[in-house]
This record gives sequence, structure tokens and C-alpha cells, in this order.
Amino acid sequence: MNTNRRSLLSAAGSVGLLSLFGSKPGLVGSGELVHKGKDGSKGVMELCKVKAEPFVRCCYPTHARFGDGLGSISSQVVVITAEGLERIDWDVGGEKTCWLLRLPEQLFIKGQRCHYQIGMDWQLRDGVWCYENCPVRNLRGCWKYADGKLELDAASARQRPILGTLAGSIHADSRGAHYTLTARNTSDEVWRGVFFWFCLNHYQSRITGYRPHFRVGSSWLPAQEMRSATVHTYYPAPGMVEEYAATDLNDLFQASHTELSFPGVVCWNHTAKGPLLVCHYSKDAVAVGSNQNWPCTDTHLWFGDIAPGEQKSKTGHVLIAKADLKTFAEQADLIAGKDSYLRKAGSL
Repeated sequence: MNTNRRSLLSAAGSVGLLSLFGSKPGLVGSGELVHKGKDGSKGVMELCKVKAEPFVRCCYPTHARFGDGLGSISSQVVVITAEGLERIDWDVGGEKTCWLLRLPEQLFIKGQRCHYQIGMDWQLRDGVWCYENCPVRNLRGCWKYADGKLELDAASARQRPILGTLAGSIHADSRGAHYTLTARNTSDEVWRGVFFWFCLNHYQSRITGYRPHFRVGSSWLPAQEMRSATVHTYYPAPGMVEEYAATDLNDLFQASHTELSFPGVVCWNHTAKGPLLVCHYSKDAVAVGSNQNWPCTDTHLWFGDIAPGEQKSKTGHVLIAKADLKTFAEQADLIAGKDSYLRKAGSL
């Protein structure tokens, strides 16, 4: 059944969700998605126009927590902002609202965490921020905290062999922020069970981050009501229970084998400007989850095995909408179905 569900999502992108789910979705304007339910009611989700810039090339004011405290890993961070939402409830220290995406945060090969990867040299090309030829190393044990900053022991890192390269990109439009990561294996050994961790930090927009929801079956459940839920829990993405069991997420953090039916995590809340929702998702996810200590919502993109000389690419998305969870839920399958609505809009 797991495989069939994954296949269903893949088929949705090629034959159309209209025939698969019996819904009647349509695009309205440049930033709206309308869905007609079985009862004839219509829900409109107004997607916010967002902007994405690398932290090291961005002038947007971020909280001091994301300044020098990032230390060596600042090159992996992207700042995401939403037009018209520079100020919402629960401002943090007077700073403007934003979300910070790590692209990627960490790498896992053969069940081992290779830790934070760095060295992204960001360039702007035709409206897309990207980097290429970022070296991949197993940097486990090379990181340490010094004066409250996470820093890399450069001498130890240089002694670690380069295993491959990463290329990343992100572009933003009226329908969200869309990122891609490409991993190439330049070593002589097969990379087994590869997945990358992508963290979306809500600290500077906590009104959304403290209300994550996951879909199990046909129900959307708040993280706090999920079985065995803690402040830092991950769940298998649809059809990925077997692959999830092979990861070491079970050992690192609180894990749950409750299989989700949507490959992402949704946060929403009521604000002074109406309902606001943030969705972090990927059709390539092996697991998704949340960490309420920061708060963060995470996706783990599954690359599987990568042979010597081979490269693979995976994608993920951050959607910000003026909508409540009910309105989003009516369109979740449309959104997850190989991003067909984004392709129609010319975003991908």
C-alpha cells in the first residue's frame, strides 16, 4: 500500500489531478488557487509573493540570533520574506518577519550523519540564486562551539577527503519559494541511503511556527496531539516507511513510525492580518517533522543510492498563504501532485 500511494502521487503529476481526485482546481490571478469541493463550496487560498536571498548576500534585518551566532554555517542559509507581511503579530525584538531556510543543513550517508556542509558560493543568475561545486566532506567531529558560536575546525576539515559536490538553487515568485539540490558522487564508493536535511526556521515568525500540523489518513493533526509526539519529532513521508526505517533519525531524535499522507508540514495561525499559513513540503521527502524549541519545520529529501560518477537532483517548496488550514486541506493533494499547479503557473 505504501508503494501504491507513492505511485499515486507520481501519477497525479502526469495524468492530472482532475481525473485522479475528482476535484475541480483552477488558478485565479497570479497568486490565488481556488478549489471547488464536492458540496459545491469554493475555498480561495491567496498565496503570498515571496522573496528568497542568501543570508550572506541579504540586507534584510534578521535577529541577532542569526548573525554572528551562525558562525561558519552562514553560507548555507537563505532568508525568505513575504510581501506585505513584514510586520505581523508577535514581533521578535522589533525585527521584521522572515523565515530562514538552510539549503541544506546536514547530509546523511550510509546511516551516518556527515554533519553541516559549507562552502556555498552564491551567485544570482536570471533571477535565481544558485551555487555550484560545493565540496562534500564527512565533517563529523569537526564542529565545535566557541564563545557561543558554532565553528568549524578548518585544519581538521581540510584533512577530510572530498567525497563529491553539491549544487543548489532557489527562486521565488508569487506562489512561493522553490529550491533544488543536486548531489554528485565523485568518490570510488557507492553512497548508500543518502538524504539531506532542510530546515525552515520560524523564529522570526513564531506565530506560524508554534502550530505545526501533519496529515494522517484524511485528518490534519496538530503536532502536540500526534502519538509519541515531543518537541522534536519526525514522521515517514507517504510511501516511505521502509526507507525511513533505514535512516538514523530514529537514533538522533524522537521518531515515530506513523506514516503521513501528505509529504510536508503545515503551520498556521490567526494574525492581525487574518489567517496565515506556511507549508514546507517536498514530493521527494523521506521524512518531515518539527522542532518546537526553535521553532523549525523540516524536510528530509531522499536521494537513495548514488553511484560513483552519478548525480541526482531533488526539489522542495515553501508556500506562504493568507489562508486557514481548512482551505489549504481542500487543495493539499493538488499541491502535492508533482507540483502540477506550479508548472501551470510557470514557476517550475
